[in-house]
Parts: sequence; C-alpha cells; structure tokens
Amino acid sequence: MIKDLVRPELQKLVPYVSHQVPYRIKLDANESPFELPESIRKKLADYFLKGPGLNIYPDNESVELRKTIAKYWNVDADEVIVGTGSNQLIQLIITVFVGKGEKVLYPWPTFSMYKINTLIAGGEPVAFPLDKEKDFVLDTDKFIEAVKTENAKVVFLCNPNNPTGGLVPLEHIEKIVKECKSSIIVVDEAYAEFCPQSVIPLVKKYENLVVLRTFSKAYLLAGARCGYSISGIEIANEINKVRPTYNVSSLTQLIAKMVFEEQEEMQKMIRYLIEQRGELEKSLKKIKDVCIYPSHANYILVKVPEAEMISKELQKRGILIRSFPNDPVLYDCIRITVGTKEQNDIFLEEFSDIINNF
Repeated sequence: MIKDLVRPELQKLVPYVSHQVPYRIKLDANESPFELPESIRKKLADYFLKGPGLNIYPDNESVELRKTIAKYWNVDADEVIVGTGSNQLIQLIITVFVGKGEKVLYPWPTFSMYKINTLIAGGEPVAFPLDKEKDFVLDTDKFIEAVKTENAKVVFLCNPNNPTGGLVPLEHIEKIVKECKSSIIVVDEAYAEFCPQSVIPLVKKYENLVVLRTFSKAYLLAGARCGYSISGIEIANEINKVRPTYNVSSLTQLIAKMVFEEQEEMQKMIRYLIEQRGELEKSLKKIKDVCIYPSHANYILVKVPEAEMISKELQKRGILIRSFPNDPVLYDCIRITVGTKEQNDIFLEEFSDIINNF
C-alpha cells in the first residue's frame, strides 16, 4: 500500500548507505586522519563551560561564518551560502533550477549524490562516461557538446573528481562555463585543498558558475556537517530562498569558523597529506598487479585483481577501504584514503600480504 503512494521515479531509488563496522584504521570515506587541534578543543571547552546557549536557535544566516569565508576568498558575504555539508547545497541547487523531466549532466563515475538528488527532484540524470583506459580524463570538447545536445539545465563537475582523483585543468573549466551559458555549472571542490587550483576567482566573471566547498575533508569536520557555496549574488539569492531555516547549528557554525581561522595549522596538515599521498603512490607502484590512477585529492583509486575480496580481507584485519562491487566500471578498483604515515604503512603491509598470497 505505502509503496503505491511513493512517486514512481523514486520507487527503485536505493538510499546512500554507509555501513558502520569495527575498525582499527579507517581509509574508506576520504576523511582527515587528524583530530581538532588542541587550541580549538580548549576554546570549545570554555564555550561549553560558559554556557553555549543551545536552548536558542542558531543564527539563521550564519553571518559570522560567512564573513570569515568571504574574507578569505575575497568575495562578498552575500555570495556565500552555508549548508549542512555540500550535500545539502547540491540538493538546494537542484531544487532551484531543475524541474520535472529537466536534465542534469555530470561525468561518470563521480559522486553519486548528483544523480540521487536529481531523481528526488524529478529531473533526469545524464551520465557522461569517462574512459577508464585513458585514466578517466575528461574530453572537454565532447563534454561541452553533450551539455548542449542534452540541453542540460545543471552541470556538475567534481574537481578533483571523486572517486577517480582526476583533475580538469582550470582553463578547460573556464571553457565549459563560457560555452555553456544556458546551463548552471556547479564545480564541486570538496577536495580542492589537495590540488593547486580553484575556480573561485572565476565566480565574479561568470554568472552561471557555482563553486562548492566543504569542511568535511581538509578541515577535519566530517562529523560536524558543514559546507558552503560561492556564486554570483543572483544565484546565491535563489539558493537562499529554498534553504531550510536554521539549517546550520550554532555549534557547527562556531567550530567551522574556528577551524577556518586556523589556516596555518590547516595548511600544515594539508601539505603533510599531499606528501603522504606521494609516498603511498610510490609504494603501491612497487606491488604486483596494481594499477594506480593519477590523484589530485586525499585518496588514490587503484585497479587490482579481486577488488571485493581484497576489501573484505582488509576489513577482517581491521582496515576499511572503499570497493565498488556493483559498479560496471569500478568493480575491479578500490579507493584508499590517504592517512598518516603510520596508518599508510600498516595498510601497505596488510595489502601486500594479501596480494602476494593470491
């Protein structure tokens, strides 16, 4: 009875599931391996001891956090929208711009929430396939052609791309934005701290460009759920119309502001993880039957024999990585989050043992 009442396009929708299992090393969700710095933890302790005022609704506009973000990126605070992770902002953008049957286009494989949120909105998701044999590099000209042919209302580009780690050069993204003026181009920079470029400076130049950022990866706050968008004021105003009231908690706003103001400490951690990514890549290349895809993020996609078996065996040994058993493209791949040197060394030891004992 209940199923008959569900919208037809949602009846076969599979929810995003993140299984919680015991572990000793967690390298499956691209989180930071670091805890909050002690200085921030002390400030939070003082905040709670003085009375955090959690009986009062949070600032509905996240004003202080938006000012902090805007100052860092040299944009107007009104061009910044804060959400509970960039996931919420993806949903809000689709809600604003995508009507029933209208198309949302994205490279594939990529972050699955573009497709899921499009289906929820009643839109039509369109996947532009990336060539696995060419390291999933985006063919910009063919992509632009697809955007125009499909008459895509919204285009999502995860850059660096999750889960492949590939990076679309800045000039290629600008070409897409410039030549696809009839589409909203959303560049999801969830992992951009780990690469040498950002399209945020282009926001003032192109009214159809939106950039998404998150505090969940480089800024240690996956558990606090906070992200933001930067766009021209016209798009920002439209997104703000559909943003839920009091969507970001007082505590999340405070912690995100504290973390963002600790740029020196954050950049130190980011540089460390970039260095460890390089070391992990070198070590993986020495292991037999392993093919590495170039990464500009805090994870590495690796093609291996018996990917799901390797994932399950690592899990038995207390190490979580990501596998894709039901994906027709990534079924023979695993994605490994870059951890600390100690975590990476333990992973490599166990991974090598499994591979060498096939």
